[in-house]
Amino acid sequence: MGESKRLYRVKRFTPMWQTNDELQTQFGRHIYNFINISGRLGGKTYNIVQMIGLKIMEEPEFDIVVLRANSSQLKQSVFTELKKWFFANLPIGIYAKIDFRSSPPLMITMPTGNQILFGGVGLGSKSGSNQSRGKTTERKLSLIVVEETQEIFAGNADGQELLQQSIATFVRFLDPHNGKIVYLGNRDRNVNGKFNVWVRGKEKDDTFMIIETNWLDIESLLTRPTLEMIAKERELNPNNYKYMYMGIPVGGNDLVYGAFTETVHVLPIKKVNEIFLPQHLDKIQTLYIGVDGSSTRDKTIFMPIFHFANAKLVCRLKNMFYHDPDKNGIIRNSELAKRYVKAWLIKLIEEYQFYRKPIIFVIDGHNTDLGENLRFELAPFANVQIVMFTRKDLVETSEKVNNAFTEEKLYLTDESWIELLTNQEIHQSMLFNELQTVCWREDDPTKFNDAVPNDMTDAIRYPVAFHGTPYQLRDYRKGGE
Repeated sequence: MGESKRLYRVKRFTPMWQTNDELQTQFGRHIYNFINISGRLGGKTYNIVQMIGLKIMEEPEFDIVVLRANSSQLKQSVFTELKKWFFANLPIGIYAKIDFRSSPPLMITMPTGNQILFGGVGLGSKSGSNQSRGKTTERKLSLIVVEETQEIFAGNADGQELLQQSIATFVRFLDPHNGKIVYLGNRDRNVNGKFNVWVRGKEKDDTFMIIETNWLDIESLLTRPTLEMIAKERELNPNNYKYMYMGIPVGGNDLVYGAFTETVHVLPIKKVNEIFLPQHLDKIQTLYIGVDGSSTRDKTIFMPIFHFANAKLVCRLKNMFYHDPDKNGIIRNSELAKRYVKAWLIKLIEEYQFYRKPIIFVIDGHNTDLGENLRFELAPFANVQIVMFTRKDLVETSEKVNNAFTEEKLYLTDESWIELLTNQEIHQSMLFNELQTVCWREDDPTKFNDAVPNDMTDAIRYPVAFHGTPYQLRDYRKGGE
């Protein structure tokens, strides 16, 4: 089908390109599992795209399977990169004969009939395409790839079991002589994050080989702007540089929200649908909305937390107001409140019939401008109150969140949400991972480690701490009295 015109093999990845017999001879053990782990720009995707592309062309008797936690994210990752790679490396006549199926389930069919199949492991979608299923062809598999493996651990209470089940669906079709399973992943920020623990466990498994890389391994492939970006991050934020580009965990063992446990505090969708049935809405007493505003890089979060008559607090993630300035640019507070928040609030009130019950916005006390704009724009809503959260004792307020988790009074729903302007679906694992990685600074245990994002957890902390000990209630409609 033609020879690759552009092939660059990073030295560290050499074992992945060897046959199983060569690996047996060199290392004295049977290796067919590879974990590629790194920070950003570690060459993982670059290497696997080449491997998939060459294998599917050179071995027409085999298929290849690519999995990810959420199948909807595959189209913009490996699928698109493979399409670019084929276009760059094949004669146009052959490229034109490749069938790229871009609607779920994603699939690439080569002129020789063998296929690259894409699927999810069951997180983040109700569609069948997001669950790994048995193969429908008679071909064996030369390669099984799991992309962003850490997402499976972050988004599920027992990520290891889910991963094993997904691989088991396909492993029986894996070629016993040269078939390989490759897991790609980024380390958790916290040294004892679930994915990091899983990787450490696999170091003891003789059938696994762990290959760690960082940007230095592919420096010759990076553009000047990218290198300048890395150098700037290393100078201005060395801790974040260590995690992002060197793949080094920067979080210690002392987690801020150590009481959070997914198996206990995340409500499955069936349970969520039950408690929010129309006939049960009268059991909701108060709607808290925790607000953490953005400056330049931080996310803007409006977190709805429903207070039920049984004293339970439920964060309804599907209704989260989420704006990412990195994707959309900064939205000024006046426009945010007038154009977006008001419409979002009206929709929320209508959905939960919250016309007269109290709605309390609990806002980061530093963001006085956002508070003033919300006060002005939401003044017509008689049941809305604005609270500026100024109690900055992180230890005390975080402990209230941990107490709520420990007493099983605070829950999160197992639901994704939509980014404000891009309409991109954001998987709930992002929030669960944040709860599991925010940690105290090792040099100052009264402050958060600023290398770990805490935008969403702050939007939970403010209203939960306020609910635990209401103070400084400022209803701006009454002039702040």
